[in-house]
Amino acid sequence: MDLDLIDLGGFTRQETRVLVDTPELQRTRTTFDHRLIIVTEVDKRNHQIKVSANFQWEQIGKKWRPNVSLHNTHFKDPIA
Repeated sequence: MDLDLIDLGGFTRQETRVLVDTPELQRTRTTFDHRLIIVTEVDKRNHQIKVSANFQWEQIGKKWRPNVSLHNTHFKDPIA
């Protein structure tokens, strides 16, 4: 399995905040330029990762990239 599935080339990370860090779960919120927000949840028990963004994802080749022209109406900002 290819673990390098997300392409964030061209985006500059501005801040990462750890929102939850327990033995079971870690949730982080990272802001980038272009108003991009990515929330990552890691289930430490079964090693599953959930990634969501305030923009929709588009597939380019074998990788996925946020499309800053298309807002994700289902995104819920955990600090809003």
